Amino acid sequence: MARPFLKWAGGKTQLLPVLIESLPIRPKNGYNYAEAFLGGGALFFELKNRGWIKSATLNDANPELILCYKSIRDSLPDVVKELRSIESSFPESLELQSDYFYQARKEWNSKICKSVARYPKKLIARRVALTIFLNKTCYNGLFRVNSKGEFNTPFGKYKNPKICDEPNLRSVSESLQDVKLLCGDYSRLTKQKESFDFIYFDPPYRPLTTSSSFTAYNKSGFNDENQKDLANFVNTVSKTDTQILLSNSDPKVADPNDEFFDVLYEGFHIKRILASRMINSKGDGRGKITEILVSNYD
Repeated sequence: MARPFLKWAGGKTQLLPVLIESLPIRPKNGYNYAEAFLGGGALFFELKNRGWIKSATLNDANPELILCYKSIRDSLPDVVKELRSIESSFPESLELQSDYFYQARKEWNSKICKSVARYPKKLIARRVALTIFLNKTCYNGLFRVNSKGEFNTPFGKYKNPKICDEPNLRSVSESLQDVKLLCGDYSRLTKQKESFDFIYFDPPYRPLTTSSSFTAYNKSGFNDENQKDLANFVNTVSKTDTQILLSNSDPKVADPNDEFFDVLYEGFHIKRILASRMINSKGDGRGKITEILVSNYD
């Protein structure tokens, strides 16, 4: 049974029971499914494990993330070989682990290409392995880059990080066979020849406070104007036969009078659910809060 191979900000693993309850009616042969913001892919893997997907197209704007998915799908033995090499050379002492981490991060940052298509084929498996390693060993498992696209999350000081989870990677690779992977703006979904009966949107969440903004999963960010553009796109898609489900933060947690999403998605079904905030720089900023689920079906 495949599960996310990366810990990703905004990951939906803990929300899966609520998401499963909130799905649209499933066609007899499964969904022609799409995701606009793939991230860790928790919902996709859950639906795939249950046999509820007939076809899938998965998109994300982060090229390094999509490179990982494509490499695990198409070149798993090469990725596993590199991960095993990293795992076997990873020191036991925290001090030496820290040095190893920062050397790996330096290597990752020194080989950034404007397009992942420009990475030499012989180096792709190494880069993907480094991405997985940094994710498994960085602080809070937070993939974060600066405006130059450089990975800048510090070392996380984990005792026994699972660097090469080969059984899960094999399950992930199997789940991704025949899956179409796209890298770019979510609007690319409507430019595909495939038609979808269900699209899940899980964009970078609108921050509740200025200190809670962890939206730099890619160097372009995601602000209120981006949220409005997305709402316009969702509204357009909803005029077709496609059913949509969208997740986001609930502004009313910080300000009961904040109607941002209630206005933006007027005419849609908005459900408030309880969720655990998983990534925050301050321990007292974690706990159960409400989030919203937006859909165009009952």
